[in-house]
Amino acid sequence: MMDFDALLTLSENGKVFANPRRIALLKAVQQTGSISKGAKQAGISYKAAFDAIKDMNNRSESPLLTSEKGGKGGGGASLTRFGERLLQMYDLLDTIQNMGLKALNDEDAPLHSLLGVMTKFSLQTSARNQFFGTISEIENHTLHDKVFIKLQSGQHVIATITHGSTIRLQLEEGKDVVALVKGPAIQISNESPSDLQLDNQLSGIIQHIKYDDCSAEVSIKLDDNDEVCALINRKKSKEIMLEEGKHALACFSSSQVIIATLS
Repeated sequence: MMDFDALLTLSENGKVFANPRRIALLKAVQQTGSISKGAKQAGISYKAAFDAIKDMNNRSESPLLTSEKGGKGGGGASLTRFGERLLQMYDLLDTIQNMGLKALNDEDAPLHSLLGVMTKFSLQTSARNQFFGTISEIENHTLHDKVFIKLQSGQHVIATITHGSTIRLQLEEGKDVVALVKGPAIQISNESPSDLQLDNQLSGIIQHIKYDDCSAEVSIKLDDNDEVCALINRKKSKEIMLEEGKHALACFSSSQVIIATLS
């Protein structure tokens, strides 16, 4: 495992505009309301701080910081809206950069796809199940489309969505997407069910089963990347005799699948 560090630098016309030191200075000025106090907090001289801020302000189309001259009550400084947005953008890029470094050390992380990396390390939703995959086929009907999403395990998740959603999300074969499914929408079976509405049937091995008075939470591992979590009736789980380590199918309707993607 390689423990890389990366320093994010923003350049304009080949000259440094913002780097970790300047960003730390802007954050310190934002917190203290003063260039001199901000410089001290950032560990640099007042002159270096003043020159850095002057350079950024002069080169930017919009000033990053406004200041008042010192007087009886002392001078003050504050970030403009553009300055605040610069800090937010820098932190966003830094987060993405750190995700990339983290993904480098994970053999299962799909480095070809920003969406795939975000799904593995960052994306959080209320839907317990989120599957990263690639669209392998779109089956068009009059008012809806069936979207076939190939997972890294080779299995497919099918989603039924409106044709308008297909257009709005710019879905096409080869595009990376995330399929979201809530746990209560999934049924567990030992064999393929006869219910034609349950057109998704993912095969795997039961990893864990947890019980409360009414329900059972069943986790089925599909492969090294994907796991399905279902919340089913406790009585039903006893009827089909679920056991950890045994094969099972996670079954759900394609109408229960939500697709997310990056534009």
